[in-house]
Amino acid sequence: MIYRNTLLLVILSAICLLGFQESVDERLYTLNRELMCPVCDGLTLEQSQAKAALEMKDEIKRLVVQGLSDQQIKDYYVLKYGIEILANPPKKGFDTLVWLAPLIFGFFGIVFLYRYFFS
Repeated sequence: MIYRNTLLLVILSAICLLGFQESVDERLYTLNRELMCPVCDGLTLEQSQAKAALEMKDEIKRLVVQGLSDQQIKDYYVLKYGIEILANPPKKGFDTLVWLAPLIFGFFGIVFLYRYFFS
């Protein structure tokens, strides 16, 4: 009876640890895709094999195991490297204008062409 309880406890522990490992791996994959390599031009950590990127990946793994949230880890790297470290920086201020300007000019261009050809 004791043998069966011990075996059951070992199996349940293994299942829990495998689930935890899978969630950690998913978080690491997501974080490595959301952060840029500090020395490469235009590559995320997931894509880069540079020494600095590999060290950063190891540091991210330590931070995840310590219990920091994804946002805390990203905030840490933004403080360390600046907003350019984010693969998808927040769209605010001038950045919003850069995204909206083509839409605005496109709309006015269509209105101008409509008036030019159909008036």
